[in-house]
Amino acid sequence: MRSTFYLPRRLYSNDNTFTETGLLAASNYVVVLAEPGGGKTELMRSLAQQLGTTAVTAAKFAYVGATAKNIPLVIDAFDELAKVDASGVYKLLSQAENANPTHVYLSSRSSEWDNAATNAFNDFFGHPPLVVRLCDFDEAEQRAIFDNHLPGEDFAAFQAEVARFDLETLLPNPQFLKLFADAYIESERHFTDKRSIFAQAVERLAKEVNPNAARINPTLSTTQKVNMSSEVFTKLLLSGAEGVCISEVTEKRMYPLLASLFDRDTAAEGILSTRLFKPGDSADQHRWVHKIVAEYCAGKYLTKRIVDPADPLTLPKCLPIIAPNSTVRDELRGLLGWMAALGNKPIQESAIDLDPYAVLANGDPSQLEHSSKCLLVNRLKDIETEDPYFRRGDFWRRFSVAGFFTPEVVEVIKPLLATGSDGHLRDLILELLAGSPAIELLRDELRQLVITPDESENTRLLANRLLLNTASEDHHSNLTVFITEASNTSLKIAAETIETIGSETFDRAYLADFFRACANLYPGHKELHGRIIGERYFVKLFIARLDLNAIEWLLDELTKDLSCICGKKAYECDCRNGISKIVGSMLDRYFELATPPFDPIRVWKWVGNLNFHRGIGTDQSKAVQMLQKDDDLRQGVIAHVLGKLTDSNQIFETKIHRFDSHSHSGLNFHKDDYKFIVDLAFETNNPHLWASFMQRHQYYPLCQ
Repeated sequence: MRSTFYLPRRLYSNDNTFTETGLLAASNYVVVLAEPGGGKTELMRSLAQQLGTTAVTAAKFAYVGATAKNIPLVIDAFDELAKVDASGVYKLLSQAENANPTHVYLSSRSSEWDNAATNAFNDFFGHPPLVVRLCDFDEAEQRAIFDNHLPGEDFAAFQAEVARFDLETLLPNPQFLKLFADAYIESERHFTDKRSIFAQAVERLAKEVNPNAARINPTLSTTQKVNMSSEVFTKLLLSGAEGVCISEVTEKRMYPLLASLFDRDTAAEGILSTRLFKPGDSADQHRWVHKIVAEYCAGKYLTKRIVDPADPLTLPKCLPIIAPNSTVRDELRGLLGWMAALGNKPIQESAIDLDPYAVLANGDPSQLEHSSKCLLVNRLKDIETEDPYFRRGDFWRRFSVAGFFTPEVVEVIKPLLATGSDGHLRDLILELLAGSPAIELLRDELRQLVITPDESENTRLLANRLLLNTASEDHHSNLTVFITEASNTSLKIAAETIETIGSETFDRAYLADFFRACANLYPGHKELHGRIIGERYFVKLFIARLDLNAIEWLLDELTKDLSCICGKKAYECDCRNGISKIVGSMLDRYFELATPPFDPIRVWKWVGNLNFHRGIGTDQSKAVQMLQKDDDLRQGVIAHVLGKLTDSNQIFETKIHRFDSHSHSGLNFHKDDYKFIVDLAFETNNPHLWASFMQRHQYYPLCQ
């Protein structure tokens, strides 16, 4: 890990976004707020360097003051000073004012900066500060942080592992990213369950990671911080509030006063200095670092109290708030899921009865009791009976159910796979099975789904993807079934299977037969408007992954002896539609991979007998683009095809049918091509060719 690693930041204030350079130009008086671990210190060092000075901590500045007058001041970690001395802001600003600085840049945890501090800043300098917050890191930046933190590790694999548990939304925070990265390595690159990840993450977020942070009195232990934060999160979620505030002046319905959430004297403000909270929309406001963290903490807090026989809080008292009239509030479905995952059997069963899909989609369903897992599947069956499309807008969501499919659950879902309905449940189960060892126990059921033509395309694709993850499945036998069926769905599954196994492992003659089967999917020219748009796009995608050697061999093979077999005119002929489309896509791939110069004779062998009912432009095809752009190639084809023809009628027919109308659009003549063919005819003493292309006299010249 490089100690000097730094990524330039973007910041925002209201609707305005700034780069570091833009921020320096926007104002000479700036306050940067962010949650702990957001990267404030590194940002302040970068800004100081750009201003030609050095960053200093607030504690040190309050003690020694400025080193000179009329210089930029970049002061980091104001929150550390504010913890020790509530009046620290005034002392610091007084010291800064005496230096008559050209710039004043402060950073602070949002927990220690409020509207009063903003007003004090204005009083001292006569300018209100521009209060900005850090923008999240995007995916490319996340990758860079990961690569620096764990050199040599695979970010894509890490990201996929995190995504298995729906935690990728936390990766923009660099501390979360590093936290999960460390847990990823500690767990040998495979997380066991979502619960253990969150337990470790919450504890780490509650710990103070800055060794220079000042200690406050009283000091809260990590356990106390977690417990108090969990209580706050619970009350905020149940009340529908967004966060807390620390000033009575800014207290409102959505941001209650932090102290009002406790019925006892506590050092509650200490929790705002942890990474469990982040800045709200104003300096006095604070929100949970992420809602899924709050849901986990609240679920743990409630279940711990409910199972305690000495605690007056019971499940019957809690559920009417979460689910009034037995309908779970949408914003509390995540909380209900975590209560089921962290609670005992009665809590699990009550949650499942209320909203089985919420329990499955949120929290950690792998933590359920065996009987609760079976109950969950059965309740989902009941839900599907009432509403077959119960997933609605949640259809494309990823789920975290590692460890859910025990042998008992497998026995329950076998009948569902065998006798599924048109609803969402069976496909949902197939999605959930991805990566599960239970696939081996369901191979027969999955194979039956894959090879049954009457099943939906999505069901067959999902089942096939599961089978592709099993080493014992006979994929070549399945491919024979798919290609024999030769439907759009079966060939799409075949393409995906070949790609997964590796197209290079198949004999090229086998691939040629596959493409010949695909050629039958293309409709006649009169049926073009009767098909689903994009249903054959998988053929293009498959071709786009073939290498140059395979493409050249297939072009030779598929165009060998290619000719019309229906005997109709080119504008009526449909017998070459499919193969022409496929070869056209292969030509695009060829020109993407090959380098000039190209062989005109070989290219002509590939394009000469193709037949198209619609032309396309250079922006739609790489082959068209190259043939139209490369004069030597196009004119080489023209010379090869027309150069030796001496019969005027044959020349005319060849020009019309091989270079116009229904030919490959890349062969269309340019203006210069007419001069080229006339010169060629003159050089070869071919008067009929010369006469066919010689420019005619214009009896009626165009108006000037």
